[in-house]
Amino acid sequence: QKSCATIHNKASPCIMVSPSLSATLVAIATILNCSDGFVTTKSPSINIGSTTAGSNTLPRQSCNNIFSSSTPKLCLLTPPTTTTTSLYSTQQQATTTDGETLQTVFSTYSDDNNLMSKDQLKSIPSISEMLAEGDLLPSELDDMWDAVVSNKSDKIDVDGFVQVYKDIDDLFEDDEGEEEEEVDDATLAAVSAALAAASGADETELAQAFDTLKDGGDGSSNTISFTQLRQWEEITSLVSEGMLGEDEFKSLWESSGDDGDDNMDLERFLKFNNALDDLFVFDEDEEVDDEVDEISSDMVEEEEEETEEEEEDVEVQQQQLPVITETDLPPAVLFSQLANENYLVGEAELKRWGELQDMISQGDLSQEELDVLVGRVEKAPGTDGMYVNEEGFCKLAEAIDDLFEDVDDKASDEPEQQQQDEDFRELKVELLELLEDIDKIGEEEGRLLCGLDCNELEQERVLEVVGEIERETYNKVVAASNTGGGAVSKDELLGEWELLYSSSSTMKYNEGLSGLAGGLTRFGGLKQKIIGTKYLSDVEYTEQVVGKLGGKSYEVKITGDWEMKTELSLFTGKPANVMSVTPDNVVYGPRRDKADHWKSLGPMNMLLLSYIDEDLRIMRGNTSTDTLFIWKRC
Repeated sequence: QKSCATIHNKASPCIMVSPSLSATLVAIATILNCSDGFVTTKSPSINIGSTTAGSNTLPRQSCNNIFSSSTPKLCLLTPPTTTTTSLYSTQQQATTTDGETLQTVFSTYSDDNNLMSKDQLKSIPSISEMLAEGDLLPSELDDMWDAVVSNKSDKIDVDGFVQVYKDIDDLFEDDEGEEEEEVDDATLAAVSAALAAASGADETELAQAFDTLKDGGDGSSNTISFTQLRQWEEITSLVSEGMLGEDEFKSLWESSGDDGDDNMDLERFLKFNNALDDLFVFDEDEEVDDEVDEISSDMVEEEEEETEEEEEDVEVQQQQLPVITETDLPPAVLFSQLANENYLVGEAELKRWGELQDMISQGDLSQEELDVLVGRVEKAPGTDGMYVNEEGFCKLAEAIDDLFEDVDDKASDEPEQQQQDEDFRELKVELLELLEDIDKIGEEEGRLLCGLDCNELEQERVLEVVGEIERETYNKVVAASNTGGGAVSKDELLGEWELLYSSSSTMKYNEGLSGLAGGLTRFGGLKQKIIGTKYLSDVEYTEQVVGKLGGKSYEVKITGDWEMKTELSLFTGKPANVMSVTPDNVVYGPRRDKADHWKSLGPMNMLLLSYIDEDLRIMRGNTSTDTLFIWKRC
């Protein structure tokens, strides 16, 4: 790394390792004589000891200030054979601090006007020495000077000097990068030998860690789950210290195994750790990886053979266990009699459940139905979905019992259903009476019909009752959602409907739907006729415009097309039934206009169906759910 090469100008290289290489830390530190550069192997930021370069001393620097914190690396740098002279030897601390040092150097060599000529720049010892030794060519310095000097002046200010300094520094970055690649062969050989010697110990440690994680589960499997791996101390430490992101961890999990594999064996665990190390170490020893893969493959094959032998032994033991013939046993008691040595129940244990096998043999319960019920029950962790624990078994037993409810149980539900029907009638009657009272008061006070002039308290009460009635199970929208379909049949909307109430601010502003009422006329009501066949989906609005004080009454007809579709709600994120209307024509008196420019029709163009029964329909605004349209079938 550039910063390391710059600050570590002494006879031994510096090294930075990730926590995952702690097993080889001592060996490498011994070979490279870097013990003064380390704090602890657990520290994500390994401090580099103070070093002397010329007459300046660099204080201890955290590796977070030197390396990219998101990409820790193993950095092996060749010790410099000779002392390299660079601009850094004069402005050493300016590399790691702010521009104060550069300003000091500029002040030292600039003139009384705080300007610097090219000759004064060349007089700086470090630049003069680089020019003399050929490390910096005069043409290169000229190009840098010409890039910053003003056309009207042959001198540069402090900003120009800083830019020249940066250009020279960038020039030597490339040289330093090339030097870093020339690693001493003996050093590399020594490090490689140390890594090779430690690889066996690392693999043993990983196998022990895997056994610990596996034993931390229920002990019934030779694999670990995603959750168990996430709770591994090494992973939690890396995540908490910000060195490993949750998305990186998930990506490593997925890339280490096959698609759909929900558990991790030892081979995959070793592969996962290799990939984890690759996030922190760029130059891995391929031969070591090959040896690890070979050893892992052998271990996995041995484990698979052992697993097969264990399964065969389990089958033999289960064949010798008795069938549980008692009936009406509590699920927990039944589970304790069926469970295997790991206190789990799988397919083989269910075959010892006598009552269940009788249901299957007598045709009361099919094997397919049983498989569906078992599939819905949450499985025990670390069992590849093959076994359930006591909680899962109790849920399975309850699900089977629910298939065989007695007629008496159904009869006992009738009073509850009757109570629900009564509640429905009360809520619906309450809503209709509330709307009727609003219209009566409005008529007495000369307000508009359909609640267009009702006050805020009346609006809130209507919204409250509507919210209650929408949640009831007799709402066909809720019924469709509970059955899994989500969509209400368009046939439910066909017919003629009369608007009872609307809280649309647009309709209030326009005193109706078309906006034609006003002055000597007023809004007199609105009807909607929805037509749907195999080939047609037409809608027609009929708005009554009533004359007052000598004004003439007339009808306004608005025709168009409609469709019913299911979309995700912007507010709930769940599927919602949306009625979309595309107006075509507006006809009033002798006139017939195209409806595409009638902005007053906007509120009706896209509405959510929130409630519907045989004779009542409630629509809500697509972008403002507090906007209501309540229709009653004519």
